[in-house]
Amino acid sequence: MSKEDYQKTAHATLPSFHFRTGNEPILPYTRAPKNPANTWGYPQPGVQSPTPAFATAKHYFVDESTWDAILDHGEFDDVVCGSGFCALAYIDEALKINPHRKILLLERGAWCPRAPRELMRGFPESMLATMEKPDFWKKCETLLHVTAADQISDPVFNTALQKDIVKRLNDGIANQEIPTADRAISAPLAVGQTTSLSTIAFNKFSTPGPLLHIYEKQRKLYQQGRGSPLMIATDCVVERFDVDPEDEKHGANVLHTSRGALCFPNSRTNIILATGAIPMTTILFNSLGKDLQGRAGSRLSGHYISHIAARFPILADSDKDGFADHLEIAASYLEGKDPKTGHQYHIQITAIHSPHPETDAEDAGRLCPDYAAAASADQLEGSERYVVLICATLGELDEHNQHSWVKFNENDPNKTTNIRLQVSLSEKDDQLRTIMDKAGYDAIKVMAGDSAAGIQYWHDGSPKGSWKDERPAESAIRVPGVVHETSTLYMSDDLEKDKTASVDSNYRPKGCSNVYVTGGALFPSSGSWNRFGAEAGKTSKSH
Repeated sequence: MSKEDYQKTAHATLPSFHFRTGNEPILPYTRAPKNPANTWGYPQPGVQSPTPAFATAKHYFVDESTWDAILDHGEFDDVVCGSGFCALAYIDEALKINPHRKILLLERGAWCPRAPRELMRGFPESMLATMEKPDFWKKCETLLHVTAADQISDPVFNTALQKDIVKRLNDGIANQEIPTADRAISAPLAVGQTTSLSTIAFNKFSTPGPLLHIYEKQRKLYQQGRGSPLMIATDCVVERFDVDPEDEKHGANVLHTSRGALCFPNSRTNIILATGAIPMTTILFNSLGKDLQGRAGSRLSGHYISHIAARFPILADSDKDGFADHLEIAASYLEGKDPKTGHQYHIQITAIHSPHPETDAEDAGRLCPDYAAAASADQLEGSERYVVLICATLGELDEHNQHSWVKFNENDPNKTTNIRLQVSLSEKDDQLRTIMDKAGYDAIKVMAGDSAAGIQYWHDGSPKGSWKDERPAESAIRVPGVVHETSTLYMSDDLEKDKTASVDSNYRPKGCSNVYVTGGALFPSSGSWNRFGAEAGKTSKSH
């Protein structure tokens, strides 16, 4: 079977009137059936409540007949499992290097500061060397469109409030009013693509748009004979892969999915694992259990969160207070650490001035850079003459805590969930959590300045919460659970010496030659900095 039979761009089977004037339709009108049946709403109307997936599937994603052909004959350079930041980074870089590279993407259904070497505790030298290359962070930030909040050309963001909050925080750090903090900056944000006429407006970044942009670019290159199409299959859950026992290089030659098994007889296809840390670890448990015994899941880190909402009054008269008569949002980032252990925390701070809460609430929810640092409509109501502060503080989980782990559960027949996971706080975690909560309250006081005596804190309640002078209970601000899981398959430059590491410096798990691990699972420690930018950069380098 030729490449054209299965490796093609997703397409409609009938001409469509949905095309732009001046552009050639995907199919010519001559392809229209002379006696149409079961088309264009005859004899029965089409789907009346289409989902976004349904509406886009035939234009972008692999259809059933193409998928069947892939199962029978498909050969690819790479099969990428997942469609997040790491998948985007790998695909973007791989196709820049070679647009003829044949890639299949399987899909199951941010604050971005740079991290200096001293915050990357326990990282192998190969990773640190990659991170310190001149173009590493530049490529990461270009891919994710990372922009400092004070550089966003939007009247909601580019205000005196942004500059004032950052100045107050840095003055407070210099004066030891936040003793464990190291620095504060305007938050580096991953923003959506802008128009050609704009400078930088704010639109939250997500990967589908850039991925479909790459898809469209490759479709055009393929039509010109200058590249291969990017193929995307949805509703496809990756379960495990098989390693050829006769292959000296231990190449994976079968990838089992919920839609059937993909075969790679020559073991030349690379399998790029770009899922989250826990799903990725589960896949490797089911695929390389013996080789990774005592390694995979032996270490588990991530971030725990405290969430404080406060407000302080605007004391000056409305015509002299320096605030605009519209919604204003300032996004700031403060980082610090436990002076004894060096374990890190950071605070994502959103400061909001909302003079018209009844109309501002929806915009605030849409524009706030992070869901965890967004104010609710109830919090904005009655806060017209206040600055509302939402502080989400993240601390790193102790990676050397032997009571936090992921283990294989052979009693669960479901290959996607057959693990056991335990997270326990160590003494170091408890200590850091106390320190970072204090830093949150100290930062609020510093930001309030002369209005500190009027600080109020949000207390949740039923049916709605309220502002009170006293601080909420410790249990009320500490969010249960862990986010941004890391370290389950951490990398080492020497797997023979490091008996609990899972991945070598070429991003390959022990026991397999053509499978590659990406993302936070590789990181020996979490740090507190948001890792997405670094993940994207390291993933692109793994190619």
